[in-house]
Amino acid sequence: MTATYVKLQDAHAAETGAAGTWQKIGYIAPGGKNGPESYTTNVFDYTNSFKGADKGTTMVGSIDADTEGWRATAKTALNDCKISSYWTLAFNKSGDGSALKYKAEIKSSGGTDADCEALTANFTNIAHQ
Repeated sequence: MTATYVKLQDAHAAETGAAGTWQKIGYIAPGGKNGPESYTTNVFDYTNSFKGADKGTTMVGSIDADTEGWRATAKTALNDCKISSYWTLAFNKSGDGSALKYKAEIKSSGGTDADCEALTANFTNIAHQ
């Protein structure tokens, strides 16, 4: 699901020079729709954390800090991974600002991040530089 988000965001950036909200890039998260750009399953709430400055888009070259665009928050405890722990995917401009680079992180809401990383061992590999 996050690999799809990255591919759609990259395609949008290549065509428009901008990063876009889920609606702008055509991304649909798993589960049932819970709001304009949020979805829910029995286990996770998925949310678009990127609002975009101009009608849901922001020019890649003007992004100068890691900007969260995708988040999955645990609705229940998952083994040792506590409820409300979350997985995020942030983006930033790459090099001259014509492409995006990504940063994937897992944050435990109590306990250690490793408690959640064990559930999705390859999650942080999705981000490419």
